[in-house]
Amino acid sequence: MSDDAIVIESLVKYYDGRCVIDGVYLKIPRGCIYGLLGRNGIGKTTIIRILLGLDFPTRGKSYILGQDSRQLTNTIKGRIGYVAEGHNMISSYKVSRLINICKKLSMRWNDKFFNHLIEMFRLPMERYVRELSTGMRAELNLALAMATEPELLILDDPTLGLDTVARRQFLELAVDLLQRDGRTILFSSHILGDVERIADRIGILAGCKLVVDCGLEELKRRIKKLRLIFEKKAPANLHLTEIVNQQSSGREMTVTIANMDEQKQAVINTLGAESCEEIPMSLEDIFIECTRPKQKQAVF
Repeated sequence: MSDDAIVIESLVKYYDGRCVIDGVYLKIPRGCIYGLLGRNGIGKTTIIRILLGLDFPTRGKSYILGQDSRQLTNTIKGRIGYVAEGHNMISSYKVSRLINICKKLSMRWNDKFFNHLIEMFRLPMERYVRELSTGMRAELNLALAMATEPELLILDDPTLGLDTVARRQFLELAVDLLQRDGRTILFSSHILGDVERIADRIGILAGCKLVVDCGLEELKRRIKKLRLIFEKKAPANLHLTEIVNQQSSGREMTVTIANMDEQKQAVINTLGAESCEEIPMSLEDIFIECTRPKQKQAVF
């Protein structure tokens, strides 16, 4: 058995002649909670659809639980839970009927846990799906996916429509249930605070490429934002590699650098700045720096 739940090799995808994914390579180990981030329309959902065999790459390959994504068997599919963006379900069914159908089609079903979720979310069993609010549809979709106790759970913006309390409850439940048995979560979300709260590893898509792929704590160590104050006007350029972003105004320069090390610090020290201060960065700060448009991306 492979140690990786997901493997992506040199993935390329074109839509109508436009490249949306360019040479993405990724491995997600089993038992990992992986946060996949990127701006709207950057290719996160496309990667997820290719992984699940719902779309096909222009070039490259992907594997999920050891099997080629283009040839997933029903047995493999039964080991995967998937919550799609938008929470689309059969709107003409009552909640109870939809649950019964999903239960019959599932290879395994945890009644006790599912009933706990239904009670916690207070989902009305006799209402039609079309009558549910956006938040209720999200909660129902999450409960259906988690009731199968999937070995791999793929969540494409799963908490869209949930309020702050419900989001926090879901995240805690997902981590508790899935990580107890070494299960894996691929988690795409626009809410970076949620990702930062639960993810072990972070991937950031920008400019059609995966520009970040490393552990969350490692990411925070490797990217640094500095504020430099000079006696006179700040220099226009720093002769350094892997500059993520640089801005100068008067005597002040702010620069964000990937893979900061002693050699780069030594170059900065030669600039003769009166002061050099490190600015603390959250995951959201790092994401914004790494996905600024029209700049050369540093890969790390």
